[in-house]
Amino acid sequence: MRFKTLLFSFLFSYAAISQNNHTISNSGTSWVPSSLTIIVGDTVTWINTGGSHNVNGTTVTFPTNPEGFGNSVGAGWTFQHVFTIAGTYNFQCDPHSGMGMTGTVTVQSNTTVVLSNNNVTPEIYPNPFYNDITIRDCGGCQLIIYSIIGKLELTEMITNQNHQLMTDQLPEGVYLYEIINGNKKIKSGKLVKH
Repeated sequence: MRFKTLLFSFLFSYAAISQNNHTISNSGTSWVPSSLTIIVGDTVTWINTGGSHNVNGTTVTFPTNPEGFGNSVGAGWTFQHVFTIAGTYNFQCDPHSGMGMTGTVTVQSNTTVVLSNNNVTPEIYPNPFYNDITIRDCGGCQLIIYSIIGKLELTEMITNQNHQLMTDQLPEGVYLYEIINGNKKIKSGKLVKH
């Protein structure tokens, strides 16, 4: 029980620091997606789904990056970085950069993400949740839920402004979500199921 309390305290304090969490994973010797646009304060989570890779966004390798980030070559890792400075960041997998395993994160200074059609930010609640969640203020969007290791778990078209989604098929755990309007990601973050 104490571990769960510490875990939830960590997750909630971490969520308060960053705005949204975006996921990049490897597919063989490629990053998916290889290009990502986020806002200042967002977190990017790289997930190694197989093989021996690393994330190298250091200023030694890429002197034009506003700040450096990276991890060591290995297998089965998850690496996160919170981007606090606007700009364009290049990164690569050192062992596979010659095979095209490179990418770019563009960090914009705009800290408000809203829907252009009604000027409201969608909400997803409750969080933590049990067997259902509600998505508000986002009719016509798509909700995508991934496991913490990047596996697609659920996708749902949101048909009205207060859409209730049954999630009883999901096991307890931590999930990542994205809300997409057209081809634009308008919100992302973490969800916890009890």
